[in-house]
Amino acid sequence: MTRAFGEYVRFQDESDNSNPSGLTVGPVSGALKDDIGGDITKGTRLYVRGTLSEPDGLLRIDNSGLKNYIILEQGSLPMAQDVSLSTLRSSGDKFESELLRVDGLSFLNASGMFAENTTYEVEEGTTLLDYQVGGAEETNLGGKSIPSGTFTYEGVLGASSNGPQLVPIRASTALPVDLTGFSAVRNGSSVLLTWQTANETNNAGFRVQYDQTGSWQTLDFVPSNAADGSTGEAQSYRFTVDRRLGPGTHRFRLEQVDLDETTALSDTVQIAVDMEGALHLSAPAPNPVSERATFSFAVQEGAEAEVVLYNMLGQQVKTLYEGTPRAGQSTPLRFDAGGLSSGAYVVQLRADGRTRTRRLTIVR
Repeated sequence: MTRAFGEYVRFQDESDNSNPSGLTVGPVSGALKDDIGGDITKGTRLYVRGTLSEPDGLLRIDNSGLKNYIILEQGSLPMAQDVSLSTLRSSGDKFESELLRVDGLSFLNASGMFAENTTYEVEEGTTLLDYQVGGAEETNLGGKSIPSGTFTYEGVLGASSNGPQLVPIRASTALPVDLTGFSAVRNGSSVLLTWQTANETNNAGFRVQYDQTGSWQTLDFVPSNAADGSTGEAQSYRFTVDRRLGPGTHRFRLEQVDLDETTALSDTVQIAVDMEGALHLSAPAPNPVSERATFSFAVQEGAEAEVVLYNMLGQQVKTLYEGTPRAGQSTPLRFDAGGLSSGAYVVQLRADGRTRTRRLTIVR
């Protein structure tokens, strides 16, 4: 389940975001409506049988089309897909009812408090999209303050006769801290992240996240300076990314965590790292590895390259890459340890008559 509130439930059929599809069930009544918010919550796995309809372009099983349903188990909430407003505007039918996260939104010509059963507009750059605030049976937003700055939306996409629309449940999608600055500066082989807040409300702290390969990962958690998570005074934070970064563009962001465990994302900052030397091969992570590890490599000149895994007897176990990568650009690789025995291995990069190696340990 990606949304379980009121007379509608929404779910997607994949939890790994490889190629999920979404479906809406509702409006409903009777037993299913009673279960929504009780036995059916976000993350619940559900089996539904019924007849599909498509009102306003939204794929749906409505109350008359619902035959039966079975609550399977309480699973984990799927990871939100990071998308842009322009993507939703042009390709909304691909994302309906799926869990999404959209950064850097702001309200167009809106101030004061949210009113129930009202459609607002949010913008990202020059793109606009409807933001539908339902009645009390579908949202907790009524009477809450409209964010005056940028905010992050995490929720699902719906559809109406006017096109795609965001359908929020609660106001916690707005960043509950006034972030006044966020920057990244190289400091030797590490990166120093600094940020400031003007005030904080119910702020547990910040997860520091990093991405270079298109997949965000959490580096660490920085707790709020305020003892109870709330303060009206300015606060300053710093975090050192103590790892050697390969060539290319590296992005960082903050995932603010509220005391009730809801989250919201900051804007991203980035740094560019130039190529040093003829070859670069990053350390695999995690290491030791039991299932999958990631690493990257780069070559200064546009030459053929090969990345090979050897065992400690010098025997070639697997070829991880063979081709001509872009010069000076980091190329990410994902390594699957399935089928390999525990022990020490060597990852070797060969290109233009030169080599670089890294040790890798597999544990079972």
